[in-house]
Amino acid sequence: MHRNVYNSRDAVGACAQVVTGYDSTTVDNFTDSIILSQAICPVNAPVLEKAVYNYQVNYWRGYEQPENLERYLDGEEGFRYQGYTHYWGGYLTVLKPLLLIFDYGDILVINIILQTLLTALIIVGLYKTGKKYVILPFLTAVLSMMPITAALCLQLCDVFYIALTASALVVWKRERIRDERMYLLFLLSGMATSYFDFLTYPFVSLGVPLVIFLAYLDEYGPAERICYTILCSMEWCVGYAGMWAGKWILGSILAPESGALKVAIESIQYRGSDLSSDNVHLTVFHVLLKNMYVYLRWPIMLLMGAAAVYLAVRIFRARPLTGSRFCMLIPYAMVCLYPLAWYMIAKNHSYEHAFMAYRELIIAAFAGLCMLAEAGYYQENLQD
Repeated sequence: MHRNVYNSRDAVGACAQVVTGYDSTTVDNFTDSIILSQAICPVNAPVLEKAVYNYQVNYWRGYEQPENLERYLDGEEGFRYQGYTHYWGGYLTVLKPLLLIFDYGDILVINIILQTLLTALIIVGLYKTGKKYVILPFLTAVLSMMPITAALCLQLCDVFYIALTASALVVWKRERIRDERMYLLFLLSGMATSYFDFLTYPFVSLGVPLVIFLAYLDEYGPAERICYTILCSMEWCVGYAGMWAGKWILGSILAPESGALKVAIESIQYRGSDLSSDNVHLTVFHVLLKNMYVYLRWPIMLLMGAAAVYLAVRIFRARPLTGSRFCMLIPYAMVCLYPLAWYMIAKNHSYEHAFMAYRELIIAAFAGLCMLAEAGYYQENLQD
């Protein structure tokens, strides 16, 4: 593993932004260096202790994390170990076996291949199951998420994988996971997000599969759809929050001296605070505005606008929406508000890390486009 990281050291930190000047294409080299350092950290400690602490190498000399990793790979002495007790670090269970065979660059290319295949699998499934009208909104949402950036960064790919995998299961296995099993899927999705993610854009693993699931509830009435939306969201939140709390509690029990629970509470207070790093008072409007600035650049606005206009024209050309059909669209409107909910919960984090937190807005874009697509599709069918 050490050799494979060393051999790919030029790839680590090779590009801060895939497209210079576009914050939405930022590759988080800082956190990728932490992740790779954790994977090859040579600390000699019991397995449970290492699982609690998630040790990494640090020279404590004011170096940035990429430089810490580079100096360690060069064999510089004087490093010490730093822990990340408030994260599960579940990405290491996948990364370590991969690093036995592949280097960092290989893994990023594998990301591109797997994420493309997963996206194609969902699109094919939507087509074969009679939900062709969801394909345009889904493809538009995925493209606006800057998938190449998510593939070229270990930090950013976890939630993307979870969202795509859960969506694929909804599309291909929906008949086997209806009712309580569907709730279990969202519970597991929330748990997986907490386990693998380094706090990036977690709500996407809820919002994207949930919107796709709503499209398959066309035989249900508005009340049932709203209930499914609320219950699936609650299950995801229970899984996400419960899994995080589990790490803090287990960490405090297995390694009391780590102060895992205390560190976690301090982190929550800081990341959810109303203050930015330069002590500017933040409101949800400030957070939303900054994330929209990162997200809505001209190419994305043209893509979203073209898709929205096309879907709106289909509605206009069909029969007017009936009251019952309009009510069927309420769950989509509810999901459109999920990014705001996350920004309220994590104001500081979403403001300081808008280069990745902007992806929460994809939920609103996807739900809004699906709302238009479903309205046009069913009104055209009524007309026929």
